[in-house]
Amino acid sequence: MMFLCLSLTLAALSQASEDLSLKPADAETALSPSAQNELGVRYAIGEGVAQSYPEAMRWWLRAAERGHAGAQYNLGQMFATGTGVERNGPKAAYWYSQAAERGDLLAQYNLGLLYESGEGGEVNASEAVKLFRRAALEGLAEAQNSLGRSYEMGRGVEQDIDEAKRWYRLSASQGYVLAESNLGFQLYAGRRSPGDLIEAYAWLSLAAQQNNAIAKAHLAELTEMMTPAQIADGRELAAELWSGIEK
Repeated sequence: MMFLCLSLTLAALSQASEDLSLKPADAETALSPSAQNELGVRYAIGEGVAQSYPEAMRWWLRAAERGHAGAQYNLGQMFATGTGVERNGPKAAYWYSQAAERGDLLAQYNLGLLYESGEGGEVNASEAVKLFRRAALEGLAEAQNSLGRSYEMGRGVEQDIDEAKRWYRLSASQGYVLAESNLGFQLYAGRRSPGDLIEAYAWLSLAAQQNNAIAKAHLAELTEMMTPAQIADGRELAAELWSGIEK
């Protein structure tokens, strides 16, 4: 379960510590929205305070009501995953949408997933694509992979395998394992030259090394089709690709 934790400066942490000595009503207004969000994270994970999802939610609501995108995202996460509350897709969609409007990339991505699955209400694949694209254009690897998947499946957008591979490649270049597997398979399945097999081997190798089961299966099939020289080239390319990924 991932909550958005904004690292506070020492001054802000000092403010939070001092303000916690105030009466509850005074503390809620004295803390900045960022400090309220941080305090919510601390209650959620039990860092420096007794772990309490109700307290986490209380502080996130205070920050969210004051327009803090991180707190709005965290509330969306609670309702999307049923962490500390009953799972509720529409409520998750509401809070994700609030954060998404303020430019939170993960909120845009997760809201897109809810539209794609219908868990936030009705299925709306075209709206999901719009949200994936917004976050993907800002460089979010998860969204780039999902946008590629939309193009591959023709879901919410006209099917376009070349466009799918383009987005998979952007995501895979950031080290996102699902995109590495997806790109490798598309290069393998739609191969147009021996070079496609070598690149497919490289991407599938990277995903397989991260224990992606689908990539391992495709890599085993692909290896049977390749010559020892091609496999050697694929391994060399995999090493080059890995060195270019920011760790």
